[in-house]
Amino acid sequence: MQHNLKLVEGLNRLLNLLLKNITQKEDFFTQSDVSLREATELMNRNGKGVVVILDRKKISGILTERDIVKFLHNGIDLDTKVSGLANKRLVTTRGDRTAGYALSLMIENNIRRIIVTEGFLDEFSGVVTQQDLLKYLEEDFYRATIKVKHIIERLGHLVNVGSDDSLRSVLDQMVENRISAVAVVSDGVAEGIISEKDILRLACEDVSLDNRVHDYMSTPVINVHLDTALVDIVTIMNDRKIRRVIVHDDQGISTSVITTRDVLKSLGSDYSEFLERKLRNAKEILNLLPEMMIEIAEAGGNHLIVWANDKVLSRFGMDILDQPVTEFLPPHQWHKIYTAMLELGKVENIKLKKENEILEISGFYLNVERNQNHGKIQLIIRNITDDIRLSTTDPLTCTYNRRFINEYVMKEIARYKRTQESFSLVMCDIDNFKEINDNYGHSAGDIVLKSLSQLINTTLRQIDVFGRYGGDEFILVLSSTDNKSASDVIDRLRMKIESIPIALPEGVKKSITVSFGVATFPVDGESSDDLLLKADERLYKAKSLGKNKVVFV
Repeated sequence: MQHNLKLVEGLNRLLNLLLKNITQKEDFFTQSDVSLREATELMNRNGKGVVVILDRKKISGILTERDIVKFLHNGIDLDTKVSGLANKRLVTTRGDRTAGYALSLMIENNIRRIIVTEGFLDEFSGVVTQQDLLKYLEEDFYRATIKVKHIIERLGHLVNVGSDDSLRSVLDQMVENRISAVAVVSDGVAEGIISEKDILRLACEDVSLDNRVHDYMSTPVINVHLDTALVDIVTIMNDRKIRRVIVHDDQGISTSVITTRDVLKSLGSDYSEFLERKLRNAKEILNLLPEMMIEIAEAGGNHLIVWANDKVLSRFGMDILDQPVTEFLPPHQWHKIYTAMLELGKVENIKLKKENEILEISGFYLNVERNQNHGKIQLIIRNITDDIRLSTTDPLTCTYNRRFINEYVMKEIARYKRTQESFSLVMCDIDNFKEINDNYGHSAGDIVLKSLSQLINTTLRQIDVFGRYGGDEFILVLSSTDNKSASDVIDRLRMKIESIPIALPEGVKKSITVSFGVATFPVDGESSDDLLLKADERLYKAKSLGKNKVVFV
């Protein structure tokens, strides 16, 4: 029990370190007008395989060893300017975030370093790498019998070349397998290693890639057995300032490489189990889904977006990462979603409005008992604006359809029960509309329907609702409006309609009139059907009285 408490205390000390206290800045940045050679030499000096590209004080990009290796593989000259080449996606965070939060960002986004910013303008403050986090790990993390064999299944096979192969073959293997180092093997045993760092150093020295590997490999290789404790590997990596060691089996055959990233993925039992549940490979599948997906971490009382799939990033950009979710979703809506998740563990089909779009949100909550990072939330977001529009909107006039109007009337009835505020329903249709179709054609009739719809929409209050009920018949729902007030409003609308001629094809201008029937809830009916029947009855009466009239009694 005492040992487990020490383990937890040690883990919390690491996870709660503030990034601003462990960032490195010297030799980690340069301006966008330098060459690839200069950036590579800087990368070699800092020894961390990364250089941040600035445009004055603003971060404009990042270059890694892997980027340079790809450039060399594609034949790009080292004297090429970095401007335009440093387009690797940026993941940044602020210096007042914790190391635990940075670790989440690294693993969720499959990266080896985090760019740290400061100030209101998010100016460059420094870099924190996985190697830096390793330096702060204490032996207590690994005294719980965590050994290489416990994580061997994650490591993959050993990618290797022979000592007589060329440096170019190493470069090909790095790019093809997307790895940072290649072992040099003889009779199944690793005798040397070539890393991205080595390739970049040799490139800066203008060493030909056709030279044989044997002359440039790093040797001797640090070999460890499957039963080696991770604490010993951490010590080796920190003492020798290396990122990887070779693993061999009982027969001495080299089988795989273990890196700083592999070590960090094994932090603490609860965290590694959580990460295993997340199934990293599933993230690639999630990127193929049509829905937007974001992942949110609880960090120091904040809810921060730590991952988003490609559909989100392509639409909103990388800036969405490391930002509070309330920058993405309305705060009051997020509060409801978060509260429901805490209570139920998940939410389904929550609809909300963001700017001019309607979103449908589902998601689940995973609890992770740790200071600063108590839980993680994954949201699946569908943009259902078009679905809603198609299901509730008349395609010709772009006004609401019969289905929406009927549902809205039911909501107004429910609102009356709470507030005792009456509302009025108005039915109308165009006088002599058949003659317009017969004399000018159906396309002209469509123009009249669209023009009338636009005029009514621009005349009504924002709280009123207007839609096409069918043919040339329309319905208006006037909220918080009694019978007499509704008739006054509609009579002014009637006069406006008859005073504005509608432009038809071939220069024709046609004036129209409209007849209206007004019914008010609850005096003219206590159900939606009763109200519709009464309004339709009064519309018929308006027609019989000579048309172009408003009947409300």
